[in-house]
Amino acid sequence: MSLVTVDEKYRVLLNKEIREKVGISKGDKLIAIPIHNGILLLSLKGKSFTQYLKGFNFKEEAHEASKFLFK
Repeated sequence: MSLVTVDEKYRVLLNKEIREKVGISKGDKLIAIPIHNGILLLSLKGKSFTQYLKGFNFKEEAHEASKFLFK
């Protein structure tokens, strides 16, 4: 787990420890899913989230992330 800060342009910097642990590189795509009062970030790198998030109840079918989550 890591504490991150949102800058003046609403960007979030992931620290080196988190990037290395998850395998995130410059230019990688992440899905940002709003949950409760926060955001869940998931890397798309080499994963199929159709099975990975089995049982995840995401009601916003037209959301941009839907093309990755609901195949």
